Amino acid sequence: MKKFNILKVSLIAVLMGALIVSGCGNKNSVNDNASGEVSGDSDVSEAEANAEIKILYTNDVHSYIDNVTTDEAGNITGDGLRFSKIAAMVSDMRSNGENVLLVDAGDEIQGDIYGAMDEGETIISIMRATGYQLATPGNHDFDYGVLRFLRLAETAGFPYVSSNFHSNETKEILFSDSYTFDIAGKKVAFVGVTTPETMTSSTPIYFQNEKGDFIYTIDGLVDKNDLYLSVQNAINNVKDNADYVIGIGHLGIGMDAAKKGWDSKSLIANVSGLDAFIDGHSHTTIEGETVKDKDGKDVILTQTGCYLNSIGVMTISEDGTISTELVKDYDGVDEKVAQMEQDWMNDIDDRMSEKVCVLETPLYINNPENSKERLIRSQELNLGDLSADAMYWFFNGRINLDCDIAIQNGGGIRSQLNKGDLTYRSIKQVEPFGNMVCLISAKGQQILDALEMGATVIGEWDEDWNIPAENGGFMQVAGMKYTIDSSIPSSVEMDSNGMFAKVSGEYRVKDVEVYNRDTCEYEPLDPNKTYQLAGINYLLRNSGNGLSMFDKDELTIDFVGQDYIILAEYLKSFAGDSEYPIINTKNSPLASYEGYLLDYDNPYGAGRINILK
Repeated sequence: MKKFNILKVSLIAVLMGALIVSGCGNKNSVNDNASGEVSGDSDVSEAEANAEIKILYTNDVHSYIDNVTTDEAGNITGDGLRFSKIAAMVSDMRSNGENVLLVDAGDEIQGDIYGAMDEGETIISIMRATGYQLATPGNHDFDYGVLRFLRLAETAGFPYVSSNFHSNETKEILFSDSYTFDIAGKKVAFVGVTTPETMTSSTPIYFQNEKGDFIYTIDGLVDKNDLYLSVQNAINNVKDNADYVIGIGHLGIGMDAAKKGWDSKSLIANVSGLDAFIDGHSHTTIEGETVKDKDGKDVILTQTGCYLNSIGVMTISEDGTISTELVKDYDGVDEKVAQMEQDWMNDIDDRMSEKVCVLETPLYINNPENSKERLIRSQELNLGDLSADAMYWFFNGRINLDCDIAIQNGGGIRSQLNKGDLTYRSIKQVEPFGNMVCLISAKGQQILDALEMGATVIGEWDEDWNIPAENGGFMQVAGMKYTIDSSIPSSVEMDSNGMFAKVSGEYRVKDVEVYNRDTCEYEPLDPNKTYQLAGINYLLRNSGNGLSMFDKDELTIDFVGQDYIILAEYLKSFAGDSEYPIINTKNSPLASYEGYLLDYDNPYGAGRINILK
């Protein structure tokens, strides 16, 4: 067998269980093959019946199919872990007589340009060729629309499972709640779980009809106990006939999710009958951690991180114990899958490799002093300023429409920009979702509420991640500055669909000021004044991050361009002494705005957002 480069954790949990009825649970035509895929003959020898079972798992791949390895100087030394290596790993293990399953815990098709270019179709094709046998939907798998993902799931060639995602009208779940494999004389059941955050972190309008009514629901959005009940019912449907019941969910860990009871640790603690839980969503590396379930039983929780940084290997041993390990790389390659990857990368690179500009100073999403600490969702950074400025400049300087303010949610900025040449591809990685940009008329009070919605946990500390608490709806801004007083508890209230309802107490957001291009001064935000507000459809038209306060506002103009294209156009407008624009503060076209807060050379931005600790 090929050599593993392994980070191994030796965690043991004695697994109890009996049999399982394959594919128990509700389902509809989206995945109507959930009666259980049989792997191997049920009439097995004693040796086969006692053999180990290996469950290989990934999560949050986000269409990153071009991983590479680098040396300490940052030079590329070879290919990193890819689907083609996973395919070879599975094939080699099976050739050595090992009993192997390959599963994924969500967010496969969105994140990089390789997913965005054809809305996930090629990524699903590569996964099918790799040999995936089961997956659960991630919140970003719906970013191209619910119907689009349902079509992809129907043709994937492997089942999707989710016990808590259903139709409001029929109450039927869209996917099977569980799926069972017969393998090595045992029955292994997987129970799927989808984060309720899907309804707000993906585009909410995708889950609505033409009247704006929500036609889909994810249990747990209104009451966390609904989530626990749905999962417990799915477990109960299979546990009496199961040798092992494995949860596979896109829930994640972290303070914000834990406060709502949506995290995987809270779920495990409120159900019984699981033997292990394969997680996703928070991009956390969990080699293996034991969490007590409702009955006090140890359940192993594991997650691989993200972007194919590793693949998990869960071993169910002959005596029924579980251990987990994370494989960082593999030296075998499946040539067929590798060719599919390369063909798609070549196609995209031909379209996206055009040079745009030269960047003098890195633009950050992480702490410049600690690259493991993501800050774009909790404080101002220079890339946040640049992203918002691109929309602000576009309306005011390119198409000559009045724009007072531009907002960009920190969760929409996904990759930093390193010093040197920038291409369309590297710019696309900053804003990979392909969101369209629009301009609306909004009251000052609505804008204040949006800022408050994004500041709910700012100033707190996330003990699970050991980083400042973050909110994907935290607002990076242009044409505006504001203060967050973190000593004031958040009093934001949401409705049953996770949409903004009201602020019931004192506002954390203070001293909001808007730049006046006529007077060249920042002036206090007037709650009753109508402002021209720029942003992406996700936020201003589709209630993304729960910003329903804008959904009935007057539209000035829509579909002016994709966010990353407008960002590229902004960068191309910078001055420079060479063939390509040189990106620094003084070369920005906004540098002509006297008194405008502008400092891309400072990693922490120009001082637009002040956080009182």
